[in-house]
Formats: sequence, C-alpha cells, structure tokens
Amino acid sequence: MTAAELWFDWDIDTWPLLMALLVGMSCGLLGAVFLVRHTALLGDAVSHSVLPGIAGGLLLAGIVLDRNEEEHVFGTSATMLFILAGALVAGLASTMLIEALHRHSRIKPDTALGAVFPAFFAIGVILIRLAARDAHFDQDCVFYGSLEVIGEFSQVMPTLLCSILVILFFLGFYKEILITSFDRQLSGTLGLPVGLVNLLLTSLLVLAIVVAFEAVGAILVIALLIIPAATAQLLSYRFNRVLILSALFGLSAAFLGSWMTILLEAVNFETARAPTVAVVAGLQFLLALVFSPEQGLLAQALRKRALESRILEENLLGSVYRLGGTPRAEAVTLEEAAARLGYPPEKLAAALRRCRIRGELTVESEGILLTEEGSEKVGGIIRGHRLWESYMIREMGAASDHVHDAADHIEHHLQPALVKELEKLLGNPDLDPHGSEIP
Repeated sequence: MTAAELWFDWDIDTWPLLMALLVGMSCGLLGAVFLVRHTALLGDAVSHSVLPGIAGGLLLAGIVLDRNEEEHVFGTSATMLFILAGALVAGLASTMLIEALHRHSRIKPDTALGAVFPAFFAIGVILIRLAARDAHFDQDCVFYGSLEVIGEFSQVMPTLLCSILVILFFLGFYKEILITSFDRQLSGTLGLPVGLVNLLLTSLLVLAIVVAFEAVGAILVIALLIIPAATAQLLSYRFNRVLILSALFGLSAAFLGSWMTILLEAVNFETARAPTVAVVAGLQFLLALVFSPEQGLLAQALRKRALESRILEENLLGSVYRLGGTPRAEAVTLEEAAARLGYPPEKLAAALRRCRIRGELTVESEGILLTEEGSEKVGGIIRGHRLWESYMIREMGAASDHVHDAADHIEHHLQPALVKELEKLLGNPDLDPHGSEIP
C-alpha cells in the first residue's frame, strides 16, 4: 500500500469528504445570516423540529412504496423524496408557529423557540419508533450522522443541489439580505420584499438541515450552523467578510475533521467523522476567541494592560504636576507622588522608567521633574479634567464636591475633538468650579 492509499482512499473517502464540504459551506453561509439576525438558535429549533417530518415521510414511504423491497432509508431517491418533503413541511410549520406565537401573543422569540421545538422533537421521537417497526431505519443516522456509509454520488446529489441554491440565493439577493438583517424598518421603507426574503432564508435553512442529516445528523448540525459563523464574527465586523469567513471556516472544519478521522483510522483508532468535524469547528472558535487581533482574549488583555499602564503614567505625571515638579519648580520625590496617588512607590517605578524613556520626566539628585514635553502632555490631561468638572456642574447639575472622582476617571479617555467641543460649549473658561486655573 502506497502512502497516498494509506492516508486517503479515493473509492471510500471521496464522497464522504465532498458531502462534509458541501454541508460545511452551506451551513456556514446560512448560519452567518441568522447569527447576525440574533436568531442563531432557530437552526437548533429546526434541526429538532424536522424529526416528525422525517418519521412521517418514512411512514408514508412505507405505505406507498414496496415494503418487501430491502432499501436503506437514504438509499433510494423515492424514499429520500418522501423524507425531504416531510422534513420541509415540519420545519416550515415549526418556524411559522414560532413566528405566529411571537407576533400574536406576548411570548418572546426565545420562549417560543423553547416551547415549540421540544414538542416537535418529542413527537418526532415517537414517530421514529413507529417508523422503525415497519422500515429499515437507522436512528443513529438521524441523530448522529452517517458520513461513513456514503459511497456514491447519488447520495451527495441532494446536498449539492442545496448548496447551489444557497450560493445562487446569496448572489441574487445579497442586498436584500444585508438590509433586512440590520434594519427591517428601512427595508419596508425601500419597498424590499422582507417577507419573501425571510421565507426563502427559512426554507433554505430547513432544506440545508434536512440534507445535512445524512452527514452530521440532527444533533451536530447545529454546530456547523453556529460555530463557523461565531468564529467569523470574532475576526470581522463587516457582513460580507463574515459571510465569506463563515463559509471558509465551515469548509475547513469539514476538510480537517474528515482528514483527522482518516488519519486516526490509519492508526487503528476508530471514530465518527461528524463529531470530529464539530470538534475541529470548536477548536477553530477557541483559537479565534483567544488570538483574534481585535476581539480575542489575548488582544483584550494586552489592550487592558496597555490602558492600565497609560493611566498609571498619566496619574504619575499629574501627581508631579500638582506637587510642583515643573521645569521651573522644585523636584518631587517618587515617594511623595506615590503618597498623593495612594500607591506604593514600587508600583510607580515602572511607570517612571517609561516616562523617562519618552522624555516626559527627568530624575535629578533632588527628585523628579517634568520636562517640557511632559508639562505639555499633563497640561492637556488636566485641562480635560477641569473642563469636564465644569461641564458636569453647569450642564448636568452635579454638586461641586461630587465631580472630582468622575473627572479622574474620564480624563484618561477624553479625545482632543471632545475637549475642543467642551471648550466651545463652556466658552473657554479660565478657572474650574473649584477656582483652580485651567491650563
């Protein structure tokens, strides 16, 4: 056996891999839209709600078709047609019922979801048991998927057609999807077919979930609907980029999960492909959650640390300024500055070093002095502080003895443009409410 045959068997692995890729891409695209619309759990509801339709379609197929013919539940186009039709009807019925409960009652959308899909799911479980008595029905296939048994193109065809429909829909209705997802009132004003777009989106969601059953099952389909989209949202705020990234993450999760399963099987470790795909999708989300340049936990921690360091440095500059450590005044010791701020001196030592490197402070034998650069910088900070105090008293009616602490916090976040607006609004005052000079 060659190395290529060891890692990938084209006769066995091609169709399961193609199925996983198609499901990952279509679920990624649709999931991004519903996540942006804050209805991500609708996919979860539909994935459970279609079970009565699957079981009902199977029961109907057992009545109409030849029961004596041995066939797999997904093995013939006729049976699959009954299942698809039943699942579509059940999925659309559940979404319409959820929408009706929300619109015509005081029930909120999340409550409607929680009420509808467990009921549909319970009915589906009962019908599945009835269907399993009269037909060859693999319940594990419905609940957990069966990528491993996909062995011919005819089994992939429904998913391929669904993926093409999803792509064509996004290409043809992108503007309508964008506007209806973010501003439904504007959509109505522009005369966009909001109801039609929502109906088509819901129908495609139901269709994608139904055809995904054979690949990942009713339980794990929600992973491909939510996780790639959530991962994409951690990396971008733009809708078009979120759509593309979500589809790519769905594709990559399907590809890497399938290959991981193949590699594990090569070393005699048997595992199901669908759960492995979901695990890979989860790992992608965790990596984005930690390392996203803007929204990642690491970036947030670094920004928080940088902000804390900047605030500490600015507080040190302000303390030296208020204690008289200007270029034309007496020096201030680090202990004096720390005592005024209520910090231990060692906490300010690192801030002092950074300020010296930037040329904002200088250390003489007598103590710490502000440089011209440092005086200019701290003057702007104190100006913002005292202007904000004046604004709170004059415009907000705050008591003069209650504004200092608030100004202490806000002074580090005032942008130059806002300071100019305060100057204009207050008429460029020379003194703050406490009689201190505004630099």
